[in-house]
Amino acid sequence: MVGILYESEEWSSYKLLEEIQSFGIEACLISLEEDHAFELVNSCDLLVSRIFASAQFRAHHKSLERMPEVIKQAECKGIPILNPPRAHFYETSKALSTAILKQKGIAVPDVYGVFLPNEIDPGSLRYPCIIKPDCGGRTTCTVIISEAEALAGAVAEIPAVSMIAEEYIRPVYGYITRVEVIGGECRLILKRSVTADGLSAYHLGSAYTHYTDCPEKLRQTAVRAMELLNIEFGSLDIIETERDFYIIDVNAVSNASEDNTEMFGFDLMGETAAYIAERFREMEKRNDDDKRNI
Repeated sequence: MVGILYESEEWSSYKLLEEIQSFGIEACLISLEEDHAFELVNSCDLLVSRIFASAQFRAHHKSLERMPEVIKQAECKGIPILNPPRAHFYETSKALSTAILKQKGIAVPDVYGVFLPNEIDPGSLRYPCIIKPDCGGRTTCTVIISEAEALAGAVAEIPAVSMIAEEYIRPVYGYITRVEVIGGECRLILKRSVTADGLSAYHLGSAYTHYTDCPEKLRQTAVRAMELLNIEFGSLDIIETERDFYIIDVNAVSNASEDNTEMFGFDLMGETAAYIAERFREMEKRNDDDKRNI
């Protein structure tokens, strides 16, 4: 049994469930918002995490609080998790994932600190900078600050959650590169346009085009970053400059809407399910071999 851990009623989670089942593998959805989640976890042979960092902005605090407990329970029971457990903590802390990548020589924005909104000292930042939730996503509460005088007004409406303040890397070519990596391969590479406010997101109206002539170094950087963060399938946002390829965001949980499949000519949930099914079959074979060797 494959258990898909989720917190948000996303089309993509149900699509992933159907696709895994299409391989003849028994699978179920386990909402970490429900109190019986831990009981269901024990009945699984493999867990797949779809706990988004953005859960806190849907008031799904239980899921974020329970995930470390689920990881401990799974480890005690010998139940593997995809992505591996460490990936969840990189998903839920931009500061942590950025620090690891920087330590390993990957180009990332400079981080000025992690603060509550009312604790940010304008004098401690360099401008322009960008502030966003350390645990969050989908550009929620994300603001580009051009000067110190604009900071107070920008953070006034932001809830009391930990915010990361970092260097703003300007997308000089007018786009951000989104890379979907599955099993150590770049499976989808897109250019996503930047909107008038300097941000870039599907729900903000950004346009997508296939990045057919993507530099090989960018591909290699994306794959290496995912390997360093123990993310077997997920996505990255990368800004290209004349100097380097800067990774500005990493997701251990990728999302897609129903219209994305036709829009991109790529079935992200289908391909992710195929990878999960392959890993599940490998696990089954390994277990069978171990039993025969007893």
